[in-house]
Amino acid sequence: MERTPACCRLAALIAICSGGPATAHPHLWIEAKTQVEFDTQARVVALQHVWEFDEMFAAYATQGLKKAKDGSLSQEQLQNLASDWMKALGDPVSHYFTQVSVEGKTVPFAAPRDVQVRWDPEGAHLTLEFKLPLAQPVVPGKGGIQVDIYDPTYFVAYAFKQEGAITTLGAPAFCQQTYSPPRELDFITLQRLAAIPSDPQALPAELYAITQGLTHRIEVQCL
Repeated sequence: MERTPACCRLAALIAICSGGPATAHPHLWIEAKTQVEFDTQARVVALQHVWEFDEMFAAYATQGLKKAKDGSLSQEQLQNLASDWMKALGDPVSHYFTQVSVEGKTVPFAAPRDVQVRWDPEGAHLTLEFKLPLAQPVVPGKGGIQVDIYDPTYFVAYAFKQEGAITTLGAPAFCQQTYSPPRELDFITLQRLAAIPSDPQALPAELYAITQGLTHRIEVQCL
């Protein structure tokens, strides 16, 4: 993946929500869940993403929105948020911060479906959920299917820490799933990233060469 307009539009959305420029990479944290979905022919057909945003971004994103007495948001407000975010993530090169590969070849996506934003006023949690279908179903085979989830600019940082954060649906019994987290960054690199403005394109080339490798890899092999 390369730096893309989607990253810039997402940065713009966050800047608008926060009311001003910000520093530090990453600037947005997402607690994620991903499900790899199979059809009845043992083919991978879609990914189901659930992204829970950090409390600071949730506060920014809901700032100025008229809430009900119980703190809830209307369905129209939530749908507007969903529409804005999916437009920001929809650049065909960015692949929704997701890349799927089979035998070294990138698999394209069809249009996302079942997009929804949920707001939990009690816990101040804002969650985006959507299904990302593959353009064509694929058979994992011996080499497996690789799903990489990451933002190469490190503007958005992902974590898969919740129980059941990575699952499969409809996978044959002879398929197995593995997960490899990104490597940890050293303290000096983290300090340098923290000093960079929130614009993803402000990331220096030498740091970009490091952050583009910080992938969360899900691999499913069907032997």
